[in-house]
Amino acid sequence: MSDYIEFQAAKHQLRVLHDRDDGYIELLIKAALKHIRNFIDQPFEEILEEDGSFPADLVVATYLILNDMYINRAHQTEVSLYVNNATENYMRPYRKMGV
Repeated sequence: MSDYIEFQAAKHQLRVLHDRDDGYIELLIKAALKHIRNFIDQPFEEILEEDGSFPADLVVATYLILNDMYINRAHQTEVSLYVNNATENYMRPYRKMGV
């Protein structure tokens, strides 16, 4: 389970009312957080709010990624799926830019 994203809140965001996908949703939360962690290139501990909470814009970015992965889980295509610009805009202020 994630310390940064509440499972029930994520499930509500996905509009899932049943328990059949709970394990899958937990996996998606981990994958979404890993994607964010890789994008910002710094530990979450360094970007937490003063009260120790996960920044609200990164929570929204996580929800957007979760939604994309949940809805498109069986999507097969010959071309790459588009990059969600809104998600990147939420993550960009936390991105570590260095050499």
